Amino acid sequence: MEHSLRSRELSTTQALTLLADVRFGRISFSRYALPTIRPVNHIVDKDDTIVIHANPGTTLTPDRQVVAYQADTIDHETMHGWCVIVTGRAEEITDAEDIAYYRRRLRPALPGSHDRLIRIHPDIVTGVEYLDTLAEALDHAGPHPRS
Repeated sequence: MEHSLRSRELSTTQALTLLADVRFGRISFSRYALPTIRPVNHIVDKDDTIVIHANPGTTLTPDRQVVAYQADTIDHETMHGWCVIVTGRAEEITDAEDIAYYRRRLRPALPGSHDRLIRIHPDIVTGVEYLDTLAEALDHAGPHPRS
């Protein structure tokens, strides 16, 4: 039996649940009016905001800047997996209590400075799962276990 690859849209809840299961992704922001992408560590907080470590190269304006945040797990052999993209406003966390709280929760896994913390407030959350047609037919309840 031949299997073909299909995609399935994920709900916001499913997408944020998958995002919470991984430790890093990529932030896309504007730097000198040009798109820039950086890998960063993250957590999904209880209010569905995403908190990241940002190195000094992640330059955000003092006002809230619109950014995109993307994470995925896609198997290079089977092409099965998922991708989540969050678009929203980002702001630097400056409250000392919040900084201490997030430093305890956010474990650095990537090299570089971990001095700055950025909070992303999601406005748009999109998620897609890639699976073969047989798996899609067998499972309509939710995303597959991560590979």
